[in-house]
Amino acid sequence: MSDRLSSTALYLLGASVSLLAACAQLPEVTEVRQVKVPVRVPVVVVEPADEAARHVLRYAERVRTLTPPELQAEIARIGDPQLAPAAALELALVLGQTRAPGDMGRAVIALETLLRSTAPQAAPWQPLARLLLPRYSEVKRLEEQIEKQNQQVRDGQRRLDQLNEKLEALKAIERSLAPRPTPAPAPGIPGSKPALP
Repeated sequence: MSDRLSSTALYLLGASVSLLAACAQLPEVTEVRQVKVPVRVPVVVVEPADEAARHVLRYAERVRTLTPPELQAEIARIGDPQLAPAAALELALVLGQTRAPGDMGRAVIALETLLRSTAPQAAPWQPLARLLLPRYSEVKRLEEQIEKQNQQVRDGQRRLDQLNEKLEALKAIERSLAPRPTPAPAPGIPGSKPALP
């Protein structure tokens, strides 16, 4: 009976292993195929006016930190702004920072020239020039008004100085023409001192 039991046990064990092997997953066969799928990639298009505005903002920030000698060197570097619209706007920004007499007027002229330009490459720069021109014109007007008032103050001070000189001359003439009379001794008292007026 033990033989029969052992052969049955072996049979059951073999059947179990076969069942377990049958339950185990077979490796999957993956078929790889190349498939072309259209993908939309957004293309960023930078408009010329946007690029001009970015350039002006970067340049204005750089110019803002320059010292007066560096500003003069930048003006020399730019040279004649007639050649490029960007140069005209850069020159206006530099001249707006110098605070030197007459420079704001030159900046206004550079902006007006850019605005009158009919060249196609000037078009992206013209809105920025229109933005700056009223401000620069107002600053120029105020500078001229201050200069006019300063000239009036200098003229008034000069006239005041002339009037003071004339007044001092008149006082000197008055002192030299009219010597003060000395009081006469009092009558009747010999050797007495005259009374002070």
